[in-house]
Amino acid sequence: MLAVTPITSCIRLLLLAAAATSLFVAAPAAGASGVPTVRLLFAGDIMLGRGVAPVAAADPRGLFAGVRDEVSVADLAVANLESPLTLRPHLPAFGPNALEARPASATLLAGAGFDAIAIANNHAGDAGPRTVTDTIAALSRAGLTVLGAGPSATAAYEPRIVEVDHVRVALLAFDATGQGPRAGVATPGVASWNDRLVRAAVQRARREADVVTVGIQGGTEYVPATDPHVMHLARQAAAWGADVVWGQGPHVVQPIRVLHVRRDGRPTIVATSLGNFLFDQHIPGTQQGALLDVVAGAGGVRAFRIGSVRAAAPMQFLGWKLPQGDAVALGGEWWTLARRIAPAPAEPPRSLAGFPGTVVAAAVGSPEGNGERQLVVAFRRPFRATNISPLVSRSELVDRDGLTAHVGLYRPGTLRPLWVAGTLLRPVAAVAACDGAIAVGYSTLNGSTIVATGAWRWGGFGFLTLPALPGRGVAACANVDGRLDPVVLERSSR
Repeated sequence: MLAVTPITSCIRLLLLAAAATSLFVAAPAAGASGVPTVRLLFAGDIMLGRGVAPVAAADPRGLFAGVRDEVSVADLAVANLESPLTLRPHLPAFGPNALEARPASATLLAGAGFDAIAIANNHAGDAGPRTVTDTIAALSRAGLTVLGAGPSATAAYEPRIVEVDHVRVALLAFDATGQGPRAGVATPGVASWNDRLVRAAVQRARREADVVTVGIQGGTEYVPATDPHVMHLARQAAAWGADVVWGQGPHVVQPIRVLHVRRDGRPTIVATSLGNFLFDQHIPGTQQGALLDVVAGAGGVRAFRIGSVRAAAPMQFLGWKLPQGDAVALGGEWWTLARRIAPAPAEPPRSLAGFPGTVVAAAVGSPEGNGERQLVVAFRRPFRATNISPLVSRSELVDRDGLTAHVGLYRPGTLRPLWVAGTLLRPVAAVAACDGAIAVGYSTLNGSTIVATGAWRWGGFGFLTLPALPGRGVAACANVDGRLDPVVLERSSR
């Protein structure tokens, strides 16, 4: 999304413009390990009946337009459907809380970018036990994988294995409310939570897949604190082998956390409730939901991030939250690291004798992402007046020694400049050269202590900066997603 930039901000951006002597177009770099990863996106409760139905009928394409880009870019996007898809009349006992929607509504979910839909919940039988069969048929016709339900208990508890880019992902979903129509030996229904059956399903999934995800419908409604019962179930699922546990049902967002209970050391991301993704409720907290975006591979979950959506129709994506702990820059966005990671060994630069400035930090790598080795140098040099510098206070540009802060790319050995930034308003005191990017540590103009960290991604004619992460941290590079990515470590322990 483009925003109008004030004139003063334009001046500040101009001060960062490059004075390049040569430019290279970035090319994808081969990963250090070549281990494939996938992006998995999880959303909360979707309801297409009742008050949402007329909005969808009036503008079906616009219903999910505000979130389609975020959902469809994932390799595998999953949500929980609270409204059964059937033409049967709902049971009188449900009254205004019956949520069924027309079977054709399944195409809206596919059009929004979803790949799999869980229906293991308390509303699955709003129009009677046969509602489950109707919903499965409607979703299947739309090309969606159905989770947590089937024509029999065997089918309902069976993991759905989806292979994406050579990564096998197992999808499971269970109803922990006890209110959905339970699947029987030969009768359709949902997979209700049963320790023995769930354990067997998760362990089977662990044997057959690289990544195991478990959806849980349950918990006290409208409570924003972590639901203790769902957390107990999540810990069980994690111990049995789940990599991701995503919850639905309370209709409000609850905290997302990382569990370390596995003997194999793999972390488990747990969201006891992602809240509503799309609903017609007006109770406080129900009109904003969360997205859980996960990067995972054969070694488990590597990173994740949390987004926010406006959960009322028509929907709107509200943005991704900045990490609170150790972080990695992937695809121009910040993600939270799911586990501690060792930084790649830094390659020391050759002699910098004769460098035209006072070197603050230097690193060797391939920040342009084309495989060629370059030298990244953060340095200071005597102030040089330009046409722009009078427009910014001298105290923001020049330190107590009369020097200004800069970063540049150079040929190792010859120190021939490839790209040099103009005066930095946020001085750089630490650098790490990654693949197609650099990690940086920011200081104040007259100090060397790291006060924030960041990442710069090569854009072909210069660097594009990610938002700064406040506080101390160690800027480094690490293989998180198949290449050396910028990481910021030791934030969670400070």
